[in-house]
Amino acid sequence: MPVDRIGDSTDDSVETDIEQRGEDRRPPPDRPGAEGYPSRAESRAAAAAANKDVTQNSDQAPIRDEADSASAGDTIEPSDPADKHDDAGEAQSEADGAATEVDSPSTGETETDSPALAESRAERRIEDGGFTAISGEGVSDDTACAADLTDPAVERSLLDRLKQAAAKLDRSDSPQEISGIVDRPDFQDPGEHPDTVPDRYGQPLDRSDGTRRPLFDGDPSREQTKQGRLQDCGIISVLGAVAGHRPEAIRNCVSETSDGNYEVQLHEAKFSASRLRYEPTGRTITLTVTPDLPVFNDEPTKPAFADSGDTEAAWCPVLEKAIAGSDRTWSDERRDKWEQRWRVQSGRDGAPSGYVRLHQGSNASERAELLTQLTGTPAKTWEFPTEYDRNGRSPGRQILEEFRNILADNKPILVGTRSKHRNEGELIKDLKDGHAYEVTKIDDSNRVHLRNPWNNFQPEPLTIKEFRENIRPSYSTLE
Repeated sequence: MPVDRIGDSTDDSVETDIEQRGEDRRPPPDRPGAEGYPSRAESRAAAAAANKDVTQNSDQAPIRDEADSASAGDTIEPSDPADKHDDAGEAQSEADGAATEVDSPSTGETETDSPALAESRAERRIEDGGFTAISGEGVSDDTACAADLTDPAVERSLLDRLKQAAAKLDRSDSPQEISGIVDRPDFQDPGEHPDTVPDRYGQPLDRSDGTRRPLFDGDPSREQTKQGRLQDCGIISVLGAVAGHRPEAIRNCVSETSDGNYEVQLHEAKFSASRLRYEPTGRTITLTVTPDLPVFNDEPTKPAFADSGDTEAAWCPVLEKAIAGSDRTWSDERRDKWEQRWRVQSGRDGAPSGYVRLHQGSNASERAELLTQLTGTPAKTWEFPTEYDRNGRSPGRQILEEFRNILADNKPILVGTRSKHRNEGELIKDLKDGHAYEVTKIDDSNRVHLRNPWNNFQPEPLTIKEFRENIRPSYSTLE
């Protein structure tokens, strides 16, 4: 029997017939992604799938392609051209599932991660020496109030902090301004005793001679911040700390307008899941704040909430009001995040807004966010070390030296006291439980000096042992 060789033709009539029909014997054109043709990525994916199937079914019947599997007379419909992708990377991205963009910690460029990996990034911990960066998320850890130190509602115990997944960093290519008007935010918390809730809005900044208290009385300082009958010690601590270290930031963010109102400009801040810190987005939040403030009927000339201590400077109560009303500019994502935390913290729906929201306290993450909003500088929350470092320094020594370095760089440090144990008396040295403080100094005797945002009841300096035993093991500061 004759053997046919490749390239030889023993039947001239076949070639003649092909030429007469005009049949093209060349390979099909390489047009990946065109109508009726798969893209290169799809071809590679199909080949990989076929190889995988062959491996898995090597002991079974041979795998037939789509044409072989069709019955006689059936027509194989081409794929919808709309499903084709010219970009191999795009096709591969769809094959891998939805992706999340985060910042690369090494290059600063955008990298693409799967949702599971992005979530693990949000929960991961960045270590620097013995210190560990954390998101600082959770329920409020600073609900102490200056209104009435004997009120059980004020000294109520706190829930354990609950970690939440960090929000994805919102990258905007075109910075723009976010604006809003803060007139009369909600201020009466229905959960509080009526005697501790202000009666109405008034004009406590107006003097009897018809003039108004000045916005500034000299340079802004921490002594010009005083917490009132609102449980927002974390907010007032941040305002005082920024005034103490970056007074120009306070001056730059609030001003008087010609129509008798105030203009407050904050830096929009977003949490970077890759760097575990708040960063400015480049957008400005501009708020028009009216001068009305909550007051009690029996003290109409005194703000019920934040005040300026012994000075007449108005910037602290004005900024507190702006922060209370800033939730009107929140994105849906941010609002949902607050609603979720409120349900965990209170067991109820319908999260409060305005001053009532501030009255629920804050956590370390929110204090870091406010640091960035006021200064335009990234801020982060760090956990205290718990072990000796590679240089043989104890955890206490690491904290003392780190705090000295931060304060020398003119950066604020915010901490909070722990909650009391069951049947425990008052904390030592005039510390208030569940309260936010600013670290102002490490003295030559290695004692830690704290400032109470009440502007009184200042605690005695603490040894590092006392500090670690009574302070929650984390702090927030600027990068």
